[in-house]
Amino acid sequence: MATDTLEIRTTLTVEQVKQIFRSTLQAFSKKVEFGAILSSDNPFDEPMDFTAYASLKTFTGGWVVQIYVADHEGVRSVALVPVGSSALGRAVGGLKNTYSRSAGREKAGTVLDRLRAADPALTTA
Repeated sequence: MATDTLEIRTTLTVEQVKQIFRSTLQAFSKKVEFGAILSSDNPFDEPMDFTAYASLKTFTGGWVVQIYVADHEGVRSVALVPVGSSALGRAVGGLKNTYSRSAGREKAGTVLDRLRAADPALTTA
């Protein structure tokens, strides 16, 4: 699966970031599923204080956004990762069994906008 990563630094707490992630993506549909990401699946070099994913499957595909939050004294590093199927994956699996990276990117962008509204001092990496 292909990915794009939005990396930010914020003074929001881990709990505030979690709440914004959940509420923003839940607003798209009551059928959005949330789950934990195993620590062994962490693609970053440092341990994370919070990891999760949100996904929605539809008849014409779906979307997935992963979040990774590391708490550093006074600031949190947040990575939003929209995950999508490759063109080959879509050709082999059909639309029903694939995830749209562009839809995931749009959802991650919406989460970023909400985080930025809550923390005007937020910076992107």
